[in-house]
Amino acid sequence: MNQSTTRKPPLIEKWTTEDVHQWLMAEVNVHQSCADRFTEEEVSGACLVYFNKTDILDFGIKHGPAVKITAYLESLKKASKHQSEFPEYVEKWTKEQVSQWLVQHVNVYSKYAERLREEDVSGDCLVCFEKQDLVDLGVKHGPAKKIISALKQLNQTPEPTLQPITDQKEAAKPTEPGNAQAKEINRPESYENTESKRDEMMEKDSKQIQLPFDKTSENEEIQQPKPQNTGVRNKGTVTTVSPDASRITVEIENILADLLKVNLKTFIFHLRSHTESKRKPISQSKLEDKDSMDIAKLMTDHYGSKEAPQVAIQILKKINELELARQLEERISQLMQMTLSKESVRKEANQGEKLKTLLSCGGNSLDNYDKFIVVVNKSHPEQLHYLQFLTKLKLFCVLDFDPNSAASGGLCHSYRESRVANLHTPPQFQGQTESVIKNLNLYKQTSWVFCNGRHDLDSDSNLELDYKNWLRKSCRDVERLVSFICNPEVLLHGRYLIIFLLLSPVDTEKDPVFDIYKSFIKHTEEENIISVCESQSTYLKWRELIREKCDFEIEHLSINELTLSEINGTIMAMGPFSQLSVRLLPSSGSSAVVLKQRDEDLLTALDVLCTNQCENVYDENSSEFHEFRISVEEEFYRGGKVKWWNFYFCDKDKEKPFIKRDKYENVMKLIRSQWRDSNDMCVLLNLFHHPGCGGTTLAMHVMWDLRHEFRCAVLKDNSMPKTEVAIQVIKLMKLESEKPSPVLLLVDDSKETEKPYDLVTCIHKAAVDEHLNICLGDSPNCKVIILNCVRSHSPKQQYRQHNQTQNQFITASLTPQEQKDFEKKLKELEETHDKPENFYSFMIMKNNFDQKYIDDLAHNTLENFDFSKKDSQLFAFLALLNTYVEESDISLSLSRDFLGMELIRWTNYTVLEKMNQYSNLLIIDRIEELGLYAGLRILHQTIASACLAELERSCYKKVNEITMQMLHYDLFFSARSIKDRLMLSIQRMLIERQRKKDGDGRELFSPLVHKIHNQQGRQTVQEIFVKASSRFVTSASIPQALARYLYINERDYPEALKWAEKAKDIKENPYTFDTIGQIYKSNLKYNMDKEKQEKSHNPEDLQTNIKIAINGMKAFQRAQELAELADEPQEETADDNSEDYPRKSYNVYVSMLEIAFLVFDILSKLPFFGEHNPIKKMYLQSFLRGKIRMTSVHKEDTEINNRCVEIINEHEGFLVKLKSEVKEIFDFLDCYFAYIKVNSEFDALNHRTVSEYFKKYVQLFCTTPEEMKKEKENKSNLNLKLDIEERKVFLEKNQADTFSGILQHLDKPAKEMEKITECYEFLYKAVSQKHNIQIRINYIVSNIVLCHLKPKSKHVKSYGDLSALLSKILQDVGLYHHLPDVYYLALLLFWPSPTEENTEIRTYVTAIRKSSHKRLSRLLHNRSTIAYFYLTKEEGLKRLVSKPTLDESFLPKISRDTLAQLWRNGDIFKEKAIISCLHRVSGTIEQGEVYANYGKQKIPVRPARISGIRSGFSTEKVSFYLGFAINGPIAYDIKYEN
Repeated sequence: MNQSTTRKPPLIEKWTTEDVHQWLMAEVNVHQSCADRFTEEEVSGACLVYFNKTDILDFGIKHGPAVKITAYLESLKKASKHQSEFPEYVEKWTKEQVSQWLVQHVNVYSKYAERLREEDVSGDCLVCFEKQDLVDLGVKHGPAKKIISALKQLNQTPEPTLQPITDQKEAAKPTEPGNAQAKEINRPESYENTESKRDEMMEKDSKQIQLPFDKTSENEEIQQPKPQNTGVRNKGTVTTVSPDASRITVEIENILADLLKVNLKTFIFHLRSHTESKRKPISQSKLEDKDSMDIAKLMTDHYGSKEAPQVAIQILKKINELELARQLEERISQLMQMTLSKESVRKEANQGEKLKTLLSCGGNSLDNYDKFIVVVNKSHPEQLHYLQFLTKLKLFCVLDFDPNSAASGGLCHSYRESRVANLHTPPQFQGQTESVIKNLNLYKQTSWVFCNGRHDLDSDSNLELDYKNWLRKSCRDVERLVSFICNPEVLLHGRYLIIFLLLSPVDTEKDPVFDIYKSFIKHTEEENIISVCESQSTYLKWRELIREKCDFEIEHLSINELTLSEINGTIMAMGPFSQLSVRLLPSSGSSAVVLKQRDEDLLTALDVLCTNQCENVYDENSSEFHEFRISVEEEFYRGGKVKWWNFYFCDKDKEKPFIKRDKYENVMKLIRSQWRDSNDMCVLLNLFHHPGCGGTTLAMHVMWDLRHEFRCAVLKDNSMPKTEVAIQVIKLMKLESEKPSPVLLLVDDSKETEKPYDLVTCIHKAAVDEHLNICLGDSPNCKVIILNCVRSHSPKQQYRQHNQTQNQFITASLTPQEQKDFEKKLKELEETHDKPENFYSFMIMKNNFDQKYIDDLAHNTLENFDFSKKDSQLFAFLALLNTYVEESDISLSLSRDFLGMELIRWTNYTVLEKMNQYSNLLIIDRIEELGLYAGLRILHQTIASACLAELERSCYKKVNEITMQMLHYDLFFSARSIKDRLMLSIQRMLIERQRKKDGDGRELFSPLVHKIHNQQGRQTVQEIFVKASSRFVTSASIPQALARYLYINERDYPEALKWAEKAKDIKENPYTFDTIGQIYKSNLKYNMDKEKQEKSHNPEDLQTNIKIAINGMKAFQRAQELAELADEPQEETADDNSEDYPRKSYNVYVSMLEIAFLVFDILSKLPFFGEHNPIKKMYLQSFLRGKIRMTSVHKEDTEINNRCVEIINEHEGFLVKLKSEVKEIFDFLDCYFAYIKVNSEFDALNHRTVSEYFKKYVQLFCTTPEEMKKEKENKSNLNLKLDIEERKVFLEKNQADTFSGILQHLDKPAKEMEKITECYEFLYKAVSQKHNIQIRINYIVSNIVLCHLKPKSKHVKSYGDLSALLSKILQDVGLYHHLPDVYYLALLLFWPSPTEENTEIRTYVTAIRKSSHKRLSRLLHNRSTIAYFYLTKEEGLKRLVSKPTLDESFLPKISRDTLAQLWRNGDIFKEKAIISCLHRVSGTIEQGEVYANYGKQKIPVRPARISGIRSGFSTEKVSFYLGFAINGPIAYDIKYEN
């Protein structure tokens, strides 16, 4: 650096303006124009000392020299000379050489290099730059850090060679990812700047070039007129091509400079009143004191480069400057010709580039939009080859107006060859938003919606409609579908793009496609819709329609000159490249198989980890990849969830490995030992961990390192039914290989170790269904290992309580080695990241969860906390939620509304900027399983907890105040916030109880309620619950929780009962009634304990207690009735797994036993029923059995005794029935424990309880051996008439007195069946028809069974006779008979043949389903039913074949065990004997239901195996075999036709 020798005054403050100018020229060595600006602005030394960079920039001086001057000034203030830290050659670089170095050696985006060149950043300026200076120029933090680091490394490396940028490859490297909205390409300045750059490049090379688009603010976008919004102009028409804006400005300026001063004033006068343009005139204030250069710039900015010269020419003519007007016309014409010439050379590049820009907002990646919606009309088979790009787009749905699309040769059919799409109709999108999303598998799989017919279904209701009929019948449904799509609860505004893909012309406005375009623009902005047309003619008609009817120009949002082949190639070449690369799974013999995209689409519940995960997604030498890595690492170390990328980055850089936790090897060994040694097909391993201590990260780290040995997946959707998850796990195991591969499944954030056992059971069942159990003895490969991450506040204790060979734990404490590893990682992060000490989640672990560090962090952040401000309140609410509710957050949209921010555009940053004081502790999570949900939360649970404590300590805000304030705001309880999960989080905060630290049961109340109770007492707790109940008006959970608090903690039974009744009034279900029963039971216990301490006994206590017992029994009985009546599992399940809730169907019976024995205890303590006196005890037994009245009981004639007798007589009905009710309960519970496996501690505890009560029962009622024997045997006799008794006894003896018993004779001797049929024939004639309905039913089924065993028997009636008899029975019983037997016969005899329809059969299917559920629900729950008969190709009774008959074809050849296996896994239906015998029925699957189709009639049937149909409610054509079970027809071996 040249040092000045010029003598300067000793103090800067005394410098004159000339001294400042001399210093700038001689010492700083800036251009004279810069120094002159300081003199013009009268900057003396006294002023200069207060200057900073911003002040210098305000002079209009560019960034490069401004930074240099600032650096030299800072050195001057310190009385030292500026010294450079970098090689001398750097300071000699021109600004062009700086640009070359950035592109060729630092590898940053060309736009950043161009930006520095524009700001005159030469080498001597660059060496003065710091990171913030680059950021101020618009360079992102990642590349800014990279540039500064590369600059420092020049001291250790040779001088780089710089090459002029001359070839296409260098000019285009690297490409820029777009992250702006589609409409941001619309700004004319963006276009013009881009065009000028292209002009320069096209002079050197005419090949296609990838160029960045400038970003603009929302306000600037709004100010620009729509006709000018041409991101990339359409080729072919002169009107769409404009020269560079700067050139236009120069030409106008040159003309205006030739005007005399007085004529320029006249020009300005006419300019401010110019009204011939569609735009408003330029305001007078903007034109004041402007010279010709300023006016020219104002005109091009205001009118755009196309219209500005025309306005200038018109005004010049008005003021009679005709020669100047002619000159301007000529110059503009020459510019247009030059531009057109260049356009013709590069027109293909512009259209391809325009397409990429529209799809990616100026970048080269399709990741900018979360979802695409495609509207498509009729396609042609020859087009399909060029529509492959649809498989790459992240499609939310396709609105298809081609009724032949699903058939062979159609677009939908072609798409489904490689991807999964569920076939839907518009009406399926109506209903509750969340239900529609769940039922249709939206977000998970593409929804293909047929908007005008579907011809492959062969039904009149699916025919294509002409426009008139479509408008009447279908238009409204499709418009509702459009409204659903544009609902911000479904897709966030700005995060989706709608593509109208016109594969055939839209000739008239009377076209459904045009109606849907109009429907979309009612719900979203036009800029969110682009049009892609297969030909120029199609486009011109489409554009004209929209211009005429919608008054909108779509040219800048359309692609019309590329062929479909060019469109397909352009999109397929866009990033990300992961879909182009092959994803691999490990397979047998150390081989690998390809995971096809279609197969992955079907695994909706699983996030599959491939062996080559993250590979070939980015160009890893690009700055884009570098920025991506920096952002992903920063998000994780700040507190975001770990991603597979985090492990990949560390694997790529072996010197900076991912931190291995101390328990890493333990978990690894645990998995491998279970894989190798366990005999169980599915093993559950628990990893107990403190929240936020890295448990899930550890599990994923282990899984990452085992991805070559196991097929690994994370369960990403915990709400999916376990049966469906199990099917997908088995599918992953078998994928693309004859031999199965072991699966490692991670279940994250499970709070209960019991729940995954359900998944284990389902996986076992699915494995049996898929014939996998044969492999169990052969190989450990047929194995599923579930690694279950269980959050726990006492992980070590829970670990000790479980089988330690299948469990591991990790706590919030680091070993010395782990602490060293974290120290090392911090140093590594300091090399690549800016201020890693602000990565607070990482720092918390690095400081070994030091509470002081966390407390100090909270204290410093909340130093100026002001609860009156909305941002402070929102932070307090987050602290409360994140402390007490795991995985809680507040959605971004809700946060915006609360902070009063108008939603202009979707972005993560606006909320964080608004929350500036607290933003360093906040992070935004995206949850894919909830669609496009984004939620705001505090980085770490310990930080949230510390902030809550700090608020209480320093800001005097207790948790009850924050809770009440949160409950105060209506916004948080609006309908939309239900989807945002906030209401659920608040409810969980109030009612969800934690497991006790010793692991034995749960705490009585939620931690929040415990804390408020301890701090404030009952009144505050009750106030909060009362307020909450006014918010959760449709939920019984809050009043139910308050009732529990009042009766358990406060013993206030009347008040508790009031709130329990309120919960019951909101929703009558087993849980609300059980709570009422528990209150009465607790009250009764409390009264009895209280009476034991009192010496005197009041008869009125007896009255009170019996009434309490009666009410308690009624409540429990009603709870059990509701449990049995429910058609499905309760939609509102228990809020927690309390012992107060009937988790098992029998739990209510146990509570009833408790009340009954409390009553027995009360009665036994009465003077005349003394339990220790044998005589008095006999009186009690006889009374409870109903053998004697109270008048027969010997007692003293006292006032107390007499009053007690009155009370007992008053309640005699209840008391006398109590013994028999108790006996029934014992009988039921005895069956339950005999037939159901006791598989939990809860079951075992109840079993012990019931056993103890039974001992008391025996002691109370069974006083002699004879009585005890009688009770245990429980014998009963039938009183039958003599003339039919003999036959009935025979039937009973041969187990043929019931419908099910007769069916079981299908594999017994025909001779025995003949006698049975003969008996029923006698009974049918002997007993009057009014009383022999069941006899007639059994008579028919005995004939059917006998026909199969001995068709020529004389006792077999004809098909016609049996049908006639059944018809009479059906007339007698109707459709609501309590037994399903009669409807089963209707299915057997009246099922339609392929050539006929039975219009009544559907009603019988409905009837048998209802009847079997009502009668057999307890037996059938979660169990499969047996089909005794199958449908064949014959007629009459021969059309039915029994299962034993089918078995006879195989039994001589194979064993019964092997045959049973064939039936279980469905392989039986692949056998020729079955195929030749059974009739294959055609049907459809609609809304997840299977139907057998006979003509126009659709008969509902149940799939035999749940894996027979997949989720997503896709409408499909299928075929299957039909079997008949007691709960309806069953579809076997379902096959999809397409």
